[in-house]
Amino acid sequence: MSFEGKNVLVTGAGARGGIGAATAHAFAREGASVVISGRNAERGADVVDDIIADGGKVRFVLADLSDLADVERLAEEAGDIDVLVNNAASYRASIKPSLDQDVETNAETWDTNVRATFALSTRLVRGMIERGGGNIINISSIAASIAMPHMSTYGAQKAAVESFTRSWAAEWGQYGIRVNAVAPGNVTSDNVVDFIGADQFQDWSQVNPVRRNATPRELADVITFVASDRASFVTGQVIVADGGRLAV
Repeated sequence: MSFEGKNVLVTGAGARGGIGAATAHAFAREGASVVISGRNAERGADVVDDIIADGGKVRFVLADLSDLADVERLAEEAGDIDVLVNNAASYRASIKPSLDQDVETNAETWDTNVRATFALSTRLVRGMIERGGGNIINISSIAASIAMPHMSTYGAQKAAVESFTRSWAAEWGQYGIRVNAVAPGNVTSDNVVDFIGADQFQDWSQVNPVRRNATPRELADVITFVASDRASFVTGQVIVADGGRLAV
């Protein structure tokens, strides 16, 4: 695969040890000029340093995607984008028993997970149409497809992202734009393990046939493949990378 001459934006990539950072690394290794966004400038600088040290081209834009003005500013500062990876996600207020949640607390998660995906995609796709093509990869979750305790809100948000994926593929395919989603199962990203707890997360590794959790690098490999010309006839799909969890 080669992304030479391509400009790639990966949201939620401003921290080491996550799917976003691993995906940014993967695109940079294949020659892309990468823009990453995140909510912490210091952590974002660490990811930039890592990618540059590996010979990649990257820059960081500080942005909180729960803030619509920041979404618009990110789109402006990112410039012409050929591949958009909507990876940023908020979950700390939405993964808990439904009766322990409330609308006000969850507003930030809806704004980040659903509104920002819509706003950023529809903003950047206009340039893709003008240039004759592009790629959008939305990061979903198997929580959109199966009943999981404490995942009602997060699952609904990711189901909305998958609905965007199918509709946009149908709407924008005529312009040479492919839209797909990647739905991970359990991935050992640092933030998620910290939130769930290492022991609990290790227990979850036993629920799929391969008896382990994925690494961020493995998800990054799926994402870059789906964005590459090797997947040129794939659009409107949800690519599940869950170690077989949905098969059992």
